Amino acid sequence: MKLRMIKKRVQVLFEDGTKLTGSFFLSPTSAHHGGTESIKELLNEDRKYLPIELNPEQVVLISKNTIVMASAMEKETEITPRGSTKIPAEVVFTSGETISGVVYQDLPITHSRLSDYLNCSGAFFHIEVETRDCFVANAFVRLIKSVAPGKETGSP
Repeated sequence: MKLRMIKKRVQVLFEDGTKLTGSFFLSPTSAHHGGTESIKELLNEDRKYLPIELNPEQVVLISKNTIVMASAMEKETEITPRGSTKIPAEVVFTSGETISGVVYQDLPITHSRLSDYLNCSGAFFHIEVETRDCFVANAFVRLIKSVAPGKETGSP
């Protein structure tokens, strides 16, 4: 029996600066919530290698440890928790490159700081950059800071 998978187009940025565009394979059911598995869930699983389809005839395995960021080519559904706090943030990578966007966190009011959200995230965290959902690897982040509202969109 073959499990039906859902393909999600992504652009993957690697630590050497190269980019790869293809499709991740997601489960039609999530282990953590109702609905389909998300890109964030896939990236935060324990697997060391992830299959990515480059074209219908070619699927390769990529090392998760080399992924700096994966950007969804289309908007993820159910990515923003209901009632979440919107935190404008700037991420500076170890390479020196910077992205700005919005982090959404749904922790209790007593733990509503950007640091609370980041310290509860897995290996990858979600940030919305302009209209794209991006998933950033904590291992390649030099620093993150909150920014004034209105300054949160854009990339280098």
